[in-house]
Amino acid sequence: MSLVEHLEELRTRLMWVIASVALAAIGGWIVFDWVVEVLRRPALPYLQDGPAGGNLIFTGPLEAFTTRLKVAVYIGFAISFPIVLYHFWRFIAPGLHRNEKRYAVPFVLSGMILFTLGVGFAFYTLPQAMQFLIGPAISGEFIRPLLTAKQYLDFALLYLAAFGIAFEFPLVLMFLTLTRVVSSRRLGQYRRHVFVGISVVVAFVTPSVDWYTMVVLTVVMYAMYEGSIWLSRLLRR
Repeated sequence: MSLVEHLEELRTRLMWVIASVALAAIGGWIVFDWVVEVLRRPALPYLQDGPAGGNLIFTGPLEAFTTRLKVAVYIGFAISFPIVLYHFWRFIAPGLHRNEKRYAVPFVLSGMILFTLGVGFAFYTLPQAMQFLIGPAISGEFIRPLLTAKQYLDFALLYLAAFGIAFEFPLVLMFLTLTRVVSSRRLGQYRRHVFVGISVVVAFVTPSVDWYTMVVLTVVMYAMYEGSIWLSRLLRR
């Protein structure tokens, strides 16, 4: 394929991805209340004494609409994530050998499982992150939080998305290993460099600047890196 053909293919895949996210966002708009109720639970200890009786608040006439729209888009992305992975694979498939193209189904399934595990892990650690960020240890005795829907949901959704995408790290490494771009031996030689690189990337992608979130995500990603080395050696054998 020429450069123009690659660009046309990229445009086609992006259009399919955008359309799938937009259609899935309609479902996200419908289940908005249920999703917010689930996301609200980690913040309940800091909402019970608020003026809204345990609910998140909004402070502008358009804030409720824009918040619901943003949450719907996030949900749409999560629902359509298998389609996103499929079109990503279709974009890179012309550059693969015939025996490498057979990994399409494992690639999509693994991506779905890893993304789900990342979001689940993030939701499990979200209460600890909230406790560290706005708990008494940080805010002190005379400062109390008043959480708005926009600020809290932006933080929570970015937190979940960051972990979900970060958990795709082993999939990228396995793809590079199977296509012989890198080897398990080379991956093992650059452990220290990778650890520093992971730490820098995590510092930029995490939605908060607390050390708790960055340490947890760094440790998890490096553990997945070591697991990818072991798995790539097993697959090569």
